[in-house]
Amino acid sequence: MDSYVVEPQSLFIPYLSDVLAGAELRVVRVAPTLDVDDIRASRPEALFVDTDFLDVDPADAVSAMRAALPRAFICAYTDRQGARADRLRFAGANCVLSKRSGPGEITDALLAARKRGSFTDPRCD
Repeated sequence: MDSYVVEPQSLFIPYLSDVLAGAELRVVRVAPTLDVDDIRASRPEALFVDTDFLDVDPADAVSAMRAALPRAFICAYTDRQGARADRLRFAGANCVLSKRSGPGEITDALLAARKRGSFTDPRCD
């Protein structure tokens, strides 16, 4: 599945690419910021977004991505907890993952979310 990653810290891109590959998500595009027009033009099947560094409200960002690509698999990667996870799911995220997840946990969660349609890391609730 072709994937688009929004991650401002380029240091993590090789790590994320390897981990996502384990979940059958092939990174074809990486951007340091959210660019909905570029996402729409790239037409990825999946989006993996570090929501902690966005310039806009994360739920608004997920909602914009969902509107741009209604059938895409969207994973919000965050270090925050509570109501924010609910807002991200409500906005259209299929998967909400904690940054405290190890590589195997990320892979397992992404595979589970793709199989079941959704997954929320309990550390985010």
